[in-house]
Amino acid sequence: MIRTKLTTALATVGLAALSLSALPGVAQASEPGPSSRDTVAAGPAGATADGYFYAYEHADANGKYCRWSGNDADWSSCSPGGNLRNQASALWNNGYAGSYEDVNVYWGLSYAGAWACIANGYYYSNLAGWYFPSNGSGGGESMNDNISSHKWSDSC
Repeated sequence: MIRTKLTTALATVGLAALSLSALPGVAQASEPGPSSRDTVAAGPAGATADGYFYAYEHADANGKYCRWSGNDADWSSCSPGGNLRNQASALWNNGYAGSYEDVNVYWGLSYAGAWACIANGYYYSNLAGWYFPSNGSGGGESMNDNISSHKWSDSC
């Protein structure tokens, strides 16, 4: 009898876990929202932190790119790519761990409008399907080809 109750209890827990895993995810206010086909992962395998935040013109880190060790209020002129304002389709925070290790990306110039936090070490291979949270002008809009500025942050 005890064995039957234990088996029934375990089956119930298993079914509950299975049904919960089928529920859609809810993004936190400071994080962009994904679609099921997009990936966010730790940076490329074997990559050592170099203190830079990278933005790439195309998905999967293709096309021209810019990198920064500091804040940038206007992505219209960046190095070495020249201009990635409203053109970035992939992001990688390869900054050093510690204080101000995370990066907030902004919909508007000069850190204005909606923003999302890119945690230290994270690589967003394709921004299509990722959206700014509703925390300012541009909230709810796609992050793909829609970032104008960024600054380093002490936390996400």
